[in-house]
Amino acid sequence: MKSYLYDGAKSVKLGKYLSQLLPGLQFSSFRRMLSDGRIAVNGKRVKKEVFINPGDEIKIFSEDGIPSFKSERLYEDDDVMIAVKPRGTETRLFAKLVSAESDAEYIPLHRLDTNTRGILIFAKNEKAFEDAVSLFRSSSIEKYYVALLGGVVEKEGVFNAFLKKDSEKGLVEISDAPQKGFVPIKTGIRPIGIRDGELTYAEIRLYTGKTHQIRAHAAHLGHPVVGDTKYGDFDLNRLMRAKRQYLTAYKLVFGNIPKGNRLSRLGGKKFEITPDF
Repeated sequence: MKSYLYDGAKSVKLGKYLSQLLPGLQFSSFRRMLSDGRIAVNGKRVKKEVFINPGDEIKIFSEDGIPSFKSERLYEDDDVMIAVKPRGTETRLFAKLVSAESDAEYIPLHRLDTNTRGILIFAKNEKAFEDAVSLFRSSSIEKYYVALLGGVVEKEGVFNAFLKKDSEKGLVEISDAPQKGFVPIKTGIRPIGIRDGELTYAEIRLYTGKTHQIRAHAAHLGHPVVGDTKYGDFDLNRLMRAKRQYLTAYKLVFGNIPKGNRLSRLGGKKFEITPDF
């Protein structure tokens, strides 16, 4: 038997939560688990789809037929682990999955949006966490993404703006001028190629790592990420039949790291994955 405590911020369908918790779980398998009485919420077996709330306990009495979780790890030592987060899995949940996989605690040092696939760094102890945070603050770790953007981006540029987060709505707002409550952001965009004459395949460098920065800033510039359901062009998404977000955190580059920092062995190294679009 497996037991899970739902620690999300709002109610969600049980099937959606389990699909994130158990990567590879098919809807047909979920329905079969329900009909077989293999799932309980707060001690009561459920036979149909239900909503779960923060603090609810979910028990699965048999995981027969459920794909086992296996993370894609790019690097690991005594202090850090670098892995690839699948699209559709929330960062905190992915941290729980990799921790459970190794029976150890992995602390994410940054986050990716749920629908963004890509490279994440995890600290394995408090000192490594502190040292890694200092490297992010000093821009000694560079983060690069690739995205499929609406419209034609004609030339490379580094764009500055200001961002304000609305936690209640789960959205951010972008402004070209400083305003109260807005923080500075900086995003680099380098076009790699044009697709279908009206889309740009681009590399994006994240100089500042704010919530939804790439998606919101790109949309503000008139080049929304294809498949983005919050800031994107819904007509374009429909035309492209985009059922996913075309954004991948594909590369991390470590610069010069001072001796004494727990991540010093990573100085000058690069980790890169192949985007799936």
